[in-house]
Amino acid sequence: MPSYLRLRLHLRHLWLAGAVLLSACGTLDQPAPEPSEQTARTHEPLAATPAVPNTPFADAPEKRTVYFGFGEARISHEGVEILRQNALHLKNDSQLVVTLVGHTDNLGSAAYNLAVADKRIEAVNDKLRSLGVAKNQLRRLPLGSEQSSKHACDSEACRQSMRKVELVYERR
Repeated sequence: MPSYLRLRLHLRHLWLAGAVLLSACGTLDQPAPEPSEQTARTHEPLAATPAVPNTPFADAPEKRTVYFGFGEARISHEGVEILRQNALHLKNDSQLVVTLVGHTDNLGSAAYNLAVADKRIEAVNDKLRSLGVAKNQLRRLPLGSEQSSKHACDSEACRQSMRKVELVYERR
């Protein structure tokens, strides 16, 4: 191959690599919002994820939240009842989709907490499926301690409120 063709090919590869690099820079990172002074002062856990209006339990986050013990993924009797009520809504409205958002407390490593959050989501997902919810209505989002570690939490009651799977609804 003549040298000028090799040079053109080399320049084409460099141009392509540059285009790929520039396209990766197309989004700007936004700084995380500072916690409110009230939250920082009282060390309260994160507020429940808001639900979309006109979805089940939009104004009742406690009816869309299943709590767990430390390091556990076993669903309590209360949690089963919450999931049963949510399953009824999902089965009656095929346009509803729910994202299972898994949280942990702020103890332990990020990797461990992510694994625990994923196991909790798996337990909730399996229970909803056993209650007749269609697979295509369920999504998964394990956060672990990603958000909870940003808040100081030094009491067991506070940590207990972080160990949960939230059901966040949306419409297709």
